[in-house]
Amino acid sequence: MDRLRAIGFELIGHWFSENKELKLELNKSASQKNALYAFAIDDEVKYIGKTTRTIAERMYGYKKPSETQRTNIKNNANILSSISQDEVVDIYVLPDNGLMHYGVFHLNLAAGLEDSLIKTVNPEWNGRQTNHFASEELEAPKIERAEVAPKIKKQFQLILHSTYYEKGFFNVPILESKLFGDDGENIEIYLGKYSDPVVGVINRKANSNGTPRIMGGRALREWIRQNYKELESLRISIFSPCSIRLG
Repeated sequence: MDRLRAIGFELIGHWFSENKELKLELNKSASQKNALYAFAIDDEVKYIGKTTRTIAERMYGYKKPSETQRTNIKNNANILSSISQDEVVDIYVLPDNGLMHYGVFHLNLAAGLEDSLIKTVNPEWNGRQTNHFASEELEAPKIERAEVAPKIKKQFQLILHSTYYEKGFFNVPILESKLFGDDGENIEIYLGKYSDPVVGVINRKANSNGTPRIMGGRALREWIRQNYKELESLRISIFSPCSIRLG
């Protein structure tokens, strides 16, 4: 890790397991976008990746990988295996502070450095091979195409009353309540045709009957405002207890 720390990588959290499920703790940089990140054990770099999404959203993919996400599935297994051996898997990030430019053009630090770092550091979980390494950029097109049309378990319609239209959340009807995850769990919210989900939270304490309130925040609110009028009907497709699509 010394070489990565020397160029600005910072420790921001670590992975842990709870009831054999992968969890993480992030102390900072959760909302950072366009960042390089690394997983390390005992100061040895195990994996290097990049993301254009927020760090929190990217890490969620490792917590809850879908069956088509090879990189997420592999690293989920690697991290859980390491934790089961009482190893601490640290999370480091190199944020893009936006200061690097070529003339008037901003240079994407993550995109420019990822390949070089993987080739130089040669992390085990990226694939230690002479002529090939596992870059997220190489796998991303396959992942995105596979995730365009996941299997729908159920659909329902939601009327966008003023509260939903203004606040960035909605309540799930009683009939669909059991199809959603537990209180406090993250949930992927695909907004219309976009392939990258917003990461929301399932709140089962807001309603007295325990039905879920899906908290999507500003991203959900702005998407609804841009695409729907108040009192219009919004279709919601359920893929899994922690993954839905709106529209």
